[in-house]
Amino acid sequence: MTRPLLHLTPTTGWMNDPNGLAQFGGVHHVFFQHNPDAPTFGTMRWGHATSPDLVRWTEHPTALTPQADGPDAGGCWSGCAVDLPGGRQAVLYTGVQPPEAGGPQRAVALRAVADDASLVTWQPDEEPVIADWPELDPALTDFRDHAVLRTRDPAGRLHWRQVVAAGTAGHDGAGKLLSYATTDPELRSWEYEGVFLDAAAAGLDAHVFECPDVFAPGGDGPGELHGEEVVVVLSWYSKDPDAELHHSSGAVWLTGRLEQAPEGGPVRFAPERRGVLDLGSRFYAPQSYTTADTGRRIAFGWLRTQDDPASAGRTSVGAQSLPRRWRVVGGRLQQTPVAEVSDLAGDVVVEVDELSGTVALPAAAQAVVVSLQVVEPDGSDGAAALAASSLVLVAPDGHRTLVDLSAFGRSTTEHLVDGLWLPEAPRVRWADVYVDTGIVEVFSSDGRAAASSDLAAASVAAVEVTGPVRASVRVLTL
Repeated sequence: MTRPLLHLTPTTGWMNDPNGLAQFGGVHHVFFQHNPDAPTFGTMRWGHATSPDLVRWTEHPTALTPQADGPDAGGCWSGCAVDLPGGRQAVLYTGVQPPEAGGPQRAVALRAVADDASLVTWQPDEEPVIADWPELDPALTDFRDHAVLRTRDPAGRLHWRQVVAAGTAGHDGAGKLLSYATTDPELRSWEYEGVFLDAAAAGLDAHVFECPDVFAPGGDGPGELHGEEVVVVLSWYSKDPDAELHHSSGAVWLTGRLEQAPEGGPVRFAPERRGVLDLGSRFYAPQSYTTADTGRRIAFGWLRTQDDPASAGRTSVGAQSLPRRWRVVGGRLQQTPVAEVSDLAGDVVVEVDELSGTVALPAAAQAVVVSLQVVEPDGSDGAAALAASSLVLVAPDGHRTLVDLSAFGRSTTEHLVDGLWLPEAPRVRWADVYVDTGIVEVFSSDGRAAASSDLAAASVAAVEVTGPVRASVRVLTL
C-alpha cells in the first residue's frame, strides 16, 4: 500500500479526529484519535505525530492510553491543548467508562500534563475536572469534546472558558455547546455557566454537537467578553435527511460575538454568519491552533477514507487533511492550504488551453495540483462555470476519478437578518485541486474547500477537463 506523500496517516490501525493541536518549542504537534490494533473503530487512544514544517511527519508512541479502572477506562476521546504556568503543556479530553460501566453516560472531562517539552509522555489526573452534566430539558444523552478560550471579564480579570459539546440524540435542534469558567491557572476547577450556543441559534436541526473549536480571529482569545468577534467551528449530526445546510451531518463555521446576559447571566455566543466548512464527503471534526512563530491559524480535519471502497483490506484507514490556513475575511471563514504545502509545487508540466481536452503528464505523479481558471466573468457566473465543469484524474492503469465540483455553484454561506438565515452569492474565479495518493482537496478563490478520496488511484498519469475552465498541472515533491 502506498501511503500519501503529504497527508498525515497512521502507520497501522484507525485514525479519526485531530486532537490537542499545538506548536510547542517550534515543533508542530498533531494528536489524533487512534486505534492502533485494527483499521476499525474501537477503544480510542491518542496517537501523536510531529513535524518541523507541516509536510514531513514523525509518528511517536501512543500519548494517552485508557487507565484500567480509571475514568477513561472506556477510551481517551477528543480534546484540546492548553497552556499551564511555567511553560507547561496540558490537554483536556473526554474519558468514558466501558459499556458495562455505563458507557457514554459516564463521560467526563479529564486533564493530562506533559512530562516535558517533547510532549511524548503524559500524566493524566486521577480525578475529572468536570464530572457532572447540567440538567437540561430534554435531558442530555451526549457530552464530549473540548475547546478553551482565554478571556477577561468586564472587570479585567483573566479567566478561561471551556466549551463542551453536547446534545440529545433523537431530538431535532437539541445540539448544545455548554460553557464552563475558571480562574484557576491550573485549569482543574470549572464552574458551569450555561448554554454557550444551541442549535436553534445556529439555525441547525442538529441532535448533537461535536468537536467544538472556539477562537478569536486575531489570536487565542478576545480581550473583553462583550462585543468581541469570535469564530465557532463545530461538527454536528442529525437523523433527519432534510436537515439544514444541505446534509445531515458535517462541519460548519459561525462568526459572531460574545454577549454578556443582563444582570450577570451567562455569556452566550450570538452568531451573525455561518457556512459549510467543507463541500465534500470526507471532512469532519476539524480543530485549529495559532502558531507561536507566525500567528497563523492552522487547522486539520479528519478525512474519512474508510468510506472509500478501496479502503477494504488495508492495514490503516483515516487521514488528516492538508494543513489549512484559516482567515476571517468580511465575517466569513476562508481556507487555503498552508504555504509550506503550496510551495512544494514545481513548474507547470502540462496545460489544457482550450475549453476542454485531455493531457498526459510526462510521468505519472503521486501528488499534483491542478489549477482551474474560470473563463467566465468574475462573480456568481464564475461559480456556476466551475460547477458546470468536470475534472477527471486518470491513473496509469486507466482508473478514472471524477472530481465533483458541483457544490461550488451553490450558496453555502449565509448571514442572519431579523432571525432569518439569508444566502450570500458565491464568487469563484479559480480553484486549485490538490491530489495526493487518491486523496483530493479542492480550494477555491472565495475561500471554500472540499475533500474526497479515491484510494484506488495511487498516482495521476493524465487529466481530462471539460467546461469553461482552463487547466494547468504542477507536480508536488518533497
